[in-house]
Amino acid sequence: MISGVRLIKNRDIISKIILSLVGTLFGLALAIAGFTSLGGDLRLLPTLIYNDFVVFREGNGDILFWQSEYIAPLVNPDEILSVHRLPLDENGFRLPANPSASYSAVALGDSFTEGANVALPWSDIFAETSGLATRNLGFRGYGSRHYAWVWQEFGFQENPDVLIIGFFGGNDVFTAGLELETPYPTPLEERAQDIPPSPVTGQTESDAEIIYPIYINGDTPITFLSTYISWMNTDADQLLGSVNYATIENSLSEIQQSADSDTCLVFVYFPSKAEVYFPYLNASDYPAILEGQKQVLINSDGTLHIVEDFDISVERVLNRYQNTGIVFTELANSLGYQTLNLQPIFEEHASNGEMLYYIYDTHWNQAGQTLAGETIAEFVLDNCASS
Repeated sequence: MISGVRLIKNRDIISKIILSLVGTLFGLALAIAGFTSLGGDLRLLPTLIYNDFVVFREGNGDILFWQSEYIAPLVNPDEILSVHRLPLDENGFRLPANPSASYSAVALGDSFTEGANVALPWSDIFAETSGLATRNLGFRGYGSRHYAWVWQEFGFQENPDVLIIGFFGGNDVFTAGLELETPYPTPLEERAQDIPPSPVTGQTESDAEIIYPIYINGDTPITFLSTYISWMNTDADQLLGSVNYATIENSLSEIQQSADSDTCLVFVYFPSKAEVYFPYLNASDYPAILEGQKQVLINSDGTLHIVEDFDISVERVLNRYQNTGIVFTELANSLGYQTLNLQPIFEEHASNGEMLYYIYDTHWNQAGQTLAGETIAEFVLDNCASS
C-alpha cells in the first residue's frame, strides 16, 4: 500500500516537471516568435543574455573607418557577418575555446591573433588541430616590443613547449619605428576605453573619389587599405637598414634569450590582404588603386616613412610585394626561430578564388583564421620535436 502511494506521488512529481518544462518551452517559443516578428535576427538572441558577445557587421569593417570616402556605399551595412562570444581572462586577453589549467603553447600577436571578429581565432584552430592547449596572448595594435613585454609578463610563466609569434606584415614594421609610452597598459585597461562600434553608413555618394570595391577573378569584390599597398612598394635594402628592422631584431632576440632552451620558437609571417590578392586583380582595376600610391624610404632619423612616388607601376610592386615577408622571416631564422611565411599558401588559395579576409576589413574571416591555424599546426608538428 505504501509503495502504491509513493508511486502515485512520483507520478505527480513527474507530471509537474513535464508541465513546467512544457510551459517553459512554450514561453521560450513565444519569446522567439515575438523577437522574430519585430525583425530580430535569431543569432542575436544570446546577446540579450550574455555581455561578452560580439556582433560583427559588414559596416563595421575597419577599411570603411579609415577610408570610407573611397568606397561605394554599401547595400546593407547592417548585414551580420559573425555573432560570437569573446570571453576574456583577468588581464583582458581572449580566453581559448577550451581553457586549460596549463598550456603547451603560447601565441603572441596583434589583432590577427586576438581574432575579435571571428568565432575561432587561429590559436583555437591550432590547438584543436595540433592537440596542444594554447594560450592566446594577442591584442589589437600590438607590435614587436609588445610581444617581448607580453612574453615576460604573461607568457614565460607557462613554460610552454612551443611559442608562436604571429607577425603581421601590414603594420608591425611601421609601429617598430614609433615612440611608445611605457609602461604598456594591459588589454583590460585598453578595453575599458572602448566605445561600442556602429556600422559606417555615411559614405560619399560622389563617384569622383570612389575606387572600391575592385574585383578578383572577374566578380569577387575586395577592398584594400591604401597604406598597405604603399608598404608593399618597399625595397629590401630600405627594410634592412632601418631602425624599424633593428627594433624588431632586438625584440625577437630578447624573447629568444629569455625562453627556455627546450621551448620551440616559431615565427609566422602574416601577410596583409593586399600582399595576398594584389596579383589576382582584374587588370582594369590597377590604375585606380595605384594612383597616388607611394613607397617607403629611410627617414633622417633612421625610421621608415612613406614618401611620394610618381613612378610606381604594377610591375614594380609585383617585384617588391614579397620583400617584407622574406626579410623578416630570414631575420627570425637567423635568430634561431623556426620560420613560416603564410604568404605563399594564402596566395595559392587566393588564386583559386577563395576569400580569406572580410571584404571591407583588413582582417581574416573565419576561413582565413582556419587556414592559418591548420597550416601553423602542421608546421609545428613537423618542426618542433618536443610537441
